[in-house]
Amino acid sequence: MRPLFAGFRPLHGAWEAVLATALGDVVVGAGARPTVVRITLDFRFFAGDPASVAAAALLEGVEPPATVLAAPTRAPRFRERWGERLRERERVVFACPPTWDGERLRRQAAALPPGFTLTRVDATNVARFRALAESLVANYGSDAAFVRDGIGYGVEHERRFVAGCSSFALGGGKCEFEIQTHLDYRRRGLARAVGARLIEHCVDAGVEPAWDAHNPPSAALAEQLGFADPLRYTAWELR
Repeated sequence: MRPLFAGFRPLHGAWEAVLATALGDVVVGAGARPTVVRITLDFRFFAGDPASVAAAALLEGVEPPATVLAAPTRAPRFRERWGERLRERERVVFACPPTWDGERLRRQAAALPPGFTLTRVDATNVARFRALAESLVANYGSDAAFVRDGIGYGVEHERRFVAGCSSFALGGGKCEFEIQTHLDYRRRGLARAVGARLIEHCVDAGVEPAWDAHNPPSAALAEQLGFADPLRYTAWELR
């Protein structure tokens, strides 16, 4: 199935992980060599021939709410199927720089206010990490599975996680980032600190960090961390 996604950059860390691991769900068209595929991991990814009968059939399995991603050639199919329930949304996908600035990442990870600590997520604290935001661990099915198969770092304050960065998906040599900060603790550099620490972890492990921004603050944070080559693209929100 991977050749069907050739040249498709959006959320590449997520769909690559699904193809390489047991994460998510994959449905393909009939035949020994399928020409279309739908991947589900929170988002719905479509690849292959948009004009085929099988492509139309795969759309039938998607119900709102959903975020749908595919090459622009699929837009007429989406409009035909969902009409006015579809809204365009701009996202930005980034690439890794040729070389990560290790010293800058170390400074960013260490730049925490007094009373805040940066901690790796493990079996003793994963429940508190999930309490910050379910999306940090949701794709793994359970806390134990996340600790076993995922990776996460969080900033704690008074035994409460107030910022976290984790592997939304991990596999195929890539790590798609998920990052969250409690509303009361934003604009203190906490997201930058946990993001930098997870990048350090990925670099040390030989894994490619992957960042896909859904709003301007996320895109700005990606650039602060050193991600490069931003590409704006259209996702479709089905409501």
